[in-house]
Amino acid sequence: TARTTALILLGAVGALAAVNTLSKPGKTAGIANLMRRQLDDQNVHAEQDRHDTMLDRAQILKDVKMRKPWNQTSAERQRM
Repeated sequence: TARTTALILLGAVGALAAVNTLSKPGKTAGIANLMRRQLDDQNVHAEQDRHDTMLDRAQILKDVKMRKPWNQTSAERQRM
């Protein structure tokens, strides 16, 4: 029974050590959390005019069709 008690105690200590090791965030998790926090701070405080990044999709489509005539419809080809 002393042997059984010793094995149970040893197993409990091993399980406790394993849980302790697994519950701590690893180095990469800590770095990832730090980077995520920095990006969140930058995104929250970003001053951006929403008109600066808007694309004129009609103009882009027109330019593509001018460069690649096979993307044009027959009506567009007749107009040209």
